[in-house]
This record gives sequence, C-alpha cells and structure tokens, in this order.
Amino acid sequence: MNPDSSGRVKIDDFFRVLRLKACSFSEKIFGLLDVEKNGKITFKQFLFGSTHVLKHPLFRQACEFAFAECHSGEKDFISEQELGDSIKQAIPNLNQYEIHELYKLFDTDGDGRITKDDFSTCLRRNPLLMALFSLQLMRKNVAGVGDRMLKETV
Repeated sequence: MNPDSSGRVKIDDFFRVLRLKACSFSEKIFGLLDVEKNGKITFKQFLFGSTHVLKHPLFRQACEFAFAECHSGEKDFISEQELGDSIKQAIPNLNQYEIHELYKLFDTDGDGRITKDDFSTCLRRNPLLMALFSLQLMRKNVAGVGDRMLKETV
C-alpha cells in the first residue's frame, strides 16, 4: 500500500493493492476497516480487519466451500472464466483485465491455474477477499458457514 505522510491509506490505494474495482461492494469492505469514516485507514486497521477474518473459526471451511463453488467438473483447479463468473456475483461490472488481475493474484505459484492450495494461500494472505465469495456462501449456507461468517465479520 502507499500510505500518505500520516501513515494512512486512501480507498483507491486499498482497491489497487487488493485488485478490487471501485464499486459499492468494494466500498463496503473498505468501510468495515475505516472505523473513523474519513476515507482512510491505518495499517493497524487493515491488519486488525484482516486478522479478524483470518482467525474466524469458519475461515478454513469457508475457503474450501468457496473453492468448490468456483470450479466445475472433475478438474482440480479454477479457470479464469470460473473465477470471473464467481466474482461477478459480488462485483458484476468487472472487465476482462480486472478479472485477469484477480486471477494472477489467486494463482500464487504462477503456473496459470488456481489450485485449491493457490486459492487458500491467496485468501490467507488477503483474507478480506473472502468477501468476494460471501454471496455464494450465503446462498448455499452450507452448515451455516456463509450466514454466521458474514454476520460475525460485518
């Protein structure tokens, strides 16, 4: 991130680092961290919010469920198209470049495929990105994962 002289990060830099498109959904994610509601967050706020999501008891289960919902068929990886289709449920107006940038972020080993390990690694590094799959989690509500995690996180 690129903090200003006071050590705060503006919303645009937050979006850039997480490769999020500026939209109401992304603004809600930022809004959870911006407790002072001044359009900027400190690293401490970012870290606290990320840790809160990461340490949630259902985080690992939510990662596994989100991966299962993203990929189809018998293959053991997520294609760029599948990731885009999944994320567009949360951010509908993503263009191909934005999807590709998110795909590169999730493809942690750079082999051109998002395996379950890549997916989990990315979400452990960037736990706030779990919000991109919250609609799927809530819709399926497997064992209450989506509902409980979203309510407790928000």
